[in-house]
Amino acid sequence: MQYQSLRIIRKPEIKLLTGLSTTSQFEQIKAGLLPRYINLGARSVGLFEHECQTILAARAAGKSDDDIKLIVKALIKQREQSANDLLKHLAA
Repeated sequence: MQYQSLRIIRKPEIKLLTGLSTTSQFEQIKAGLLPRYINLGARSVGLFEHECQTILAARAAGKSDDDIKLIVKALIKQREQSANDLLKHLAA
């Protein structure tokens, strides 16, 4: 079974990768244009690097905001499914 990279990037690195300030990141998440943060613990959140890269690729390809919202929904669903599959695999 193959899994996406689990490399997490935190807000400062998300800013470097996307050019989005922390406020803009929150606005993009609220608008459904960026996946919601993953809670890493007390006062620590981040995103999977491949999720940010996917959104950037969609932007570079000229996808509309509506298209990107669908991509974000698919990324979140993929994140949840991959996590559940990995947990089942580890529990076996």
